[in-house]
Amino acid sequence: MKKDEEQKIEELNKIISFGEKLNKDVRPDKKKLELLLEKKAKTNIVKSNLNKNIEIKNNTKVNNNKNTNNQKILYSIQSVYSKNNQIIIDFNVDITQEDIKAFKLNQPPLYKNVFDINGYFKDAIPTKLTLNGIDKVTLGQFQPNILRIVLSNQETLNTSYTISKRQVVITVNNIKTKSNPSVMKNENSISNPVENIEESNIDTQNEIRSITSIDDKIIVKFNKNYTKNDIKFKSFTNNKNFETIFDIKGKYKYVNPTKLNISGIDKIITTQNNTNTVRIRFINNSNTKITYSLNNKELIVTPVVLNNENTKQKTQIITKKQINKTIVIDAGHGGDDVGAVGPKKRYEKVVNLSVSKYLASILKQRGYKVYLTRDKDKFIKVMDRTILANDKNADLFLSIHTNAVPKEKANQISGIETFFLSPARSERAKRVAALENKSDIREMSASSKNVFLESLNRPRITASHKFAIDVQAGLLQAARTKYKDTKDSGVREGPFWVLVGAQMPSILIELGYISHPEESRRLYEKNYQELLANGIANGIDSYFSKNP
Repeated sequence: MKKDEEQKIEELNKIISFGEKLNKDVRPDKKKLELLLEKKAKTNIVKSNLNKNIEIKNNTKVNNNKNTNNQKILYSIQSVYSKNNQIIIDFNVDITQEDIKAFKLNQPPLYKNVFDINGYFKDAIPTKLTLNGIDKVTLGQFQPNILRIVLSNQETLNTSYTISKRQVVITVNNIKTKSNPSVMKNENSISNPVENIEESNIDTQNEIRSITSIDDKIIVKFNKNYTKNDIKFKSFTNNKNFETIFDIKGKYKYVNPTKLNISGIDKIITTQNNTNTVRIRFINNSNTKITYSLNNKELIVTPVVLNNENTKQKTQIITKKQINKTIVIDAGHGGDDVGAVGPKKRYEKVVNLSVSKYLASILKQRGYKVYLTRDKDKFIKVMDRTILANDKNADLFLSIHTNAVPKEKANQISGIETFFLSPARSERAKRVAALENKSDIREMSASSKNVFLESLNRPRITASHKFAIDVQAGLLQAARTKYKDTKDSGVREGPFWVLVGAQMPSILIELGYISHPEESRRLYEKNYQELLANGIANGIDSYFSKNP
């Protein structure tokens, strides 16, 4: 079976390549190839998990090593940017030669060099890369665990890449650049000196790792996890100038040579304000709105100059053009329907609503239009929850829940899983669906329900399946940054009535088991809830990058 799938993939690649040369429509073939690759990736993950379970019994140390390797794929890419006419990829974990694959697709009049990199990059959609002398550079989350960078040009490209411990540098060798001469030119080479490209301003000893300006943003990276309590922010006017100050807890030994530039901002000053605070000052003649986002080890500061209403409107229009998508989020249960109840009276409805609100906030910041079926503790009929999604002509619908099992099994079962609508194929799916369908009051016999489910729109089920795979991957990547033992319960199909009325791809997420003593404690942690919401948002980004 494995050989047959690999042969089909190889044949489809040839068909696509040949078809493009003849200017034929190869979109159906590309879709088939995408489905095969997703199936293959999913099979590999399942096999990997099975192998790990077997090895737990035989060798704990080996299993720990495998978990570490799995982390590389699940959460690895910290940033991707272009500098000195090179593409630089920074990682959160150590990497090896096996984590990158490079190949060429010469399809005149365009010549393409493709780099597939193991890992997930949450900012793949908004990141734009440019290289002098290269016609086009594209970046996208090709699969939940593979980032793809493509260099396209009307002339042939001679590229190489170098790998250091936590960095990959891609260089175009046949175009004159300002590249660091320490980068080796041998294709697929691995070289420690590559770190010299950024080593001059990376501080590995103190709390603050680096401060840089990239794509009109200030990016501050840390050597440990930071919270909002570690950052103080204020804006004011001073002698007709508009000033904004960030005071960041910690030391940075390269603060003096650091030069930051952002178009539209008159001056940015970085100083070590005292022994344990770094200050970044934005000074501008025009009114400036400063927004920032903090994600564990990275702070991103984005200034927007507000010269007049036209500028403000222009900025908003650009954002809408970038991501013109509508998402409807359903926080499961609510009001008298508390959902499942965990130890110490932890209610499912509380977790569902909290994560939904965090998710709505994150998606809005990323440029999506977002609606919540409920934003407070009230009950909404199951059949009415998708009405809002249909009325708003939403692109995606997702319902957020937590799982539960009887007390006798509560200590044994935990994990995250994502469902899409379909007739249940397993007893487990039927059990979970029965639990979530309790509040539905529709009268329908079991046979009638099954006939109805079998008649559902198959393309929409396929799209929902893809959506579920991306969100499950995003959730695991996020959750495992804090709790490495988070279990992957997989992507499953089930007859969830809350999804039945949706006229768009839709999924139901089980964030974990509120019946499990430890997992329910985690689910009530605010920072873990925010992490889960960020993981779901990453999955949504990944889905749209492949399904515009």
